[in-house]
Amino acid sequence: MCRLWAFLFVALYSIESIAFINGQTLDGGSEPGIDYQKLLAKLEILDTKITRVETASREQFSLLESKLEKIFKQVENISWSVQSVQKDVEFVRKEIQQFKNYSREQLNLLTDSVAIIQSLLVEGRRPKDEQHPAKGESSLRRLNMQQPQSQLVEQKIYDSCDVVPRNGSQIEKLQPEAGFGEAFSVLCDQEYENGGWVVIQNRFNGSVDFYRGWKEYRNGFGNLNGEFWLGLDKLHALTYSAPYEIHVLMEDFENRTVVAKYARFAVGNEHESYAITRLGDYSGTAGDGLSYHRETKFSTMDMNNDLPGNNGAVDWTGAWWYRRGHHSNLNGQYLRGAVDYTKFHGKGMTWNPFRGYDYSLKRSRMMIRRILQNTQ
Repeated sequence: MCRLWAFLFVALYSIESIAFINGQTLDGGSEPGIDYQKLLAKLEILDTKITRVETASREQFSLLESKLEKIFKQVENISWSVQSVQKDVEFVRKEIQQFKNYSREQLNLLTDSVAIIQSLLVEGRRPKDEQHPAKGESSLRRLNMQQPQSQLVEQKIYDSCDVVPRNGSQIEKLQPEAGFGEAFSVLCDQEYENGGWVVIQNRFNGSVDFYRGWKEYRNGFGNLNGEFWLGLDKLHALTYSAPYEIHVLMEDFENRTVVAKYARFAVGNEHESYAITRLGDYSGTAGDGLSYHRETKFSTMDMNNDLPGNNGAVDWTGAWWYRRGHHSNLNGQYLRGAVDYTKFHGKGMTWNPFRGYDYSLKRSRMMIRRILQNTQ
C-alpha cells in the first residue's frame, strides 16, 4: 500500500506539471484538459487492479497458512503414531523375552524330571546285589545310587543350612520361621568355610539369562543344580528371621579367585522394594563393591527403583541394587572377559573393584550364613 500511495503522489505531481505546461493550474478556474482526465481515469483503474491483486494475495496467503497448519498437525499425528508403534514393539519384545525365559525354565525342569525317571528305571532293573554294594565300595558311589531314591522320601525341613547334616553340598528344604510362608528348596554349600551356607546366586557358564523382570527376581528362577537366582522373597524371609552374613565368591577367566565378605546382610520386603537394609563391615580380597549400594532398592527391566532420572536395570542390562550407576553388577550379561567399552561398558557380570567396568567375570557365587548367637 505504501508503494501505491507513492506511485499516486508521483502521478499527481506529473499531472500538475503537465497542467502548468499547458498554461493551466489545478487550482485555477479553468476546466482540466482532456489528457489530464484520461490520466486520472487510468490511475483509478490501476488503483482498482492493485486493490484486487492485494485482496487475492491475502486470500492465497490465508489458504497457504491453513494448508501449512494441516500439514503440521499431520506431522504431529505421524510422530505420535511412530512413538506408539515403538512402545508396542518394545512391549512385544519384552513379552517374547519373558516367554523365552519361561520356556527355557520349563525345559530345564522337564529335563531334570526325565533324568530322575531314567535313574529310577535303571535302579529298578539293577540286580539286588548291585543295589546293596559291598562294604568297601566308594561312599560317593553309594550316595549317587541312593540320591534318586531320596526323591521319594519326605524331605526334612530345617530353618537354615547351618543345622543341616554335613553330608556334602545338596538341595534342602528350609522354613526360616514357623508360619513365615511355605518351606522352599535351597542349595546348601557345606564345603566352603565349615559349611552352613545358603547359596542365593550362582553363575558359571551363562546358560541362564539373568536379564529378567520383577516377578521372576521376586520368586527366583533357574535350576538349583546349575545357574540360578534364589528369589528376593526367600532372601527377605531368611535375613529377617535371624542375623546373616554374606560372602561373594568370584573368578575371572585367568582363574584368579577372590572373595568379598560382609559381616551382616539383610534385605527388606517387597513393600520396601527389597532394599539392602543392613550391610556390615567389608573384608576380603575382591574389594568393596557392595557398600555403595547400601539402603538402595532393587531394580529390574520392568521395575525402576533407581534414583530419579536414572534407569539402572535398562542402562546396565541387569537387575541389581542400582544407585545412579553401580560398583557391582553380578546379574548383568555373561560376556566372557574383557568387553568393548563402547558397547558393553558396565553391562557385564562385573565387580568393579576387582576387574573394573569393562570385564565380565567367569563365576559368581553369592552365599549367606546365619550368625549363631553363641558365636557373636
